Amino acid sequence: MNPGNTAFDLSGKVALVTGAAQGIGAAIADALSAHGASTVICDCNADAIASTNAGCKALVCDVTDLNQVRKTVAAVDEEFGHIDVLVNNAGIHRRGSPTEFDPQDIDDLFNVNLKGCFQMSGAVGDVMIRQQSGSVINISALGGGIVGLGRGGSIYGITKGGIVSLTRDLAAEWGRYGIRVNALAPGWIRTPMTQALQNDAAKSAKVLERVPLKRWGEASEVAGAAVFLASDASQYITGHTIPIDGGAANVIAISE
Repeated sequence: MNPGNTAFDLSGKVALVTGAAQGIGAAIADALSAHGASTVICDCNADAIASTNAGCKALVCDVTDLNQVRKTVAAVDEEFGHIDVLVNNAGIHRRGSPTEFDPQDIDDLFNVNLKGCFQMSGAVGDVMIRQQSGSVINISALGGGIVGLGRGGSIYGITKGGIVSLTRDLAAEWGRYGIRVNALAPGWIRTPMTQALQNDAAKSAKVLERVPLKRWGEASEVAGAAVFLASDASQYITGHTIPIDGGAANVIAISE
C-alpha cells in the first residue's frame, strides 16, 4: 500500500507492537506495515504470534518480565538500528466485585496492563532518547481511561486510567527529546476479547444504546488512529488520550 498523503507514509520507520497476536494489536501491526513501516510484533503467546501478521518480524515477549522486555528491545535495536514507534497494546481484562476481587487477578491486571506498559516504554525510551525522536502510542480504554462504566471493571479501570496518567507524564518527561507520547481509548470494538458480549444480543443492544453511531467499532478503526499518531501528520500532538468510541464518551443522542 502506498498512501497518497506522504505525511502518513511510514517508510523507513521501525515500529514495535506489543500484544499483537490478535485483535487491536494485530490490526495496528497490519496497518503500520501497510503504510510502509518495518513492524516487529511481540506477544507472550508463542503459538499465536507465529501465525499472525506474516509480513512482520515476530518475537515472543512477556511484558511483565523486565529481562524479556530489555532483550526484546535490544534485539530490535540491534537489527534495525532505531525504533521510531512503540505501541503498548498488551492487555488483559477480568471482572470482579471490588469487595470480593481475587488477589491474583489484581496482580495480573496491574502487571500486564500497567507495569508492562511502563517497562516497555522505559526500555524503548532509552533508544528514542538516544536518537532524539519517536512516537509512543499507549492503548488505554473508554472504561477507566475516559469514563467509569462499573460492571465489575474497577481494577481494570484503574490500570487503564493509570495508562492515561503515564501518557501525560512521559509526554512531559520526553518532549525535550523529540518524543511524542499519546494514548488511544477504544470503546466497544469487535475483538476476541469482546466476543461474549457481542454474542449476547440483549447486552449488545444495551451497549449500542450508549453509542451515537449505533454500531460496534472495528479493530481497523483503532488502527487508523494509530497510523496517524505514528506518522508525521501528528507531529505537534503529545500528551493526549483520544477516544475511539463512536461518540460514547462525549455525546448523548436523544431519540426524536
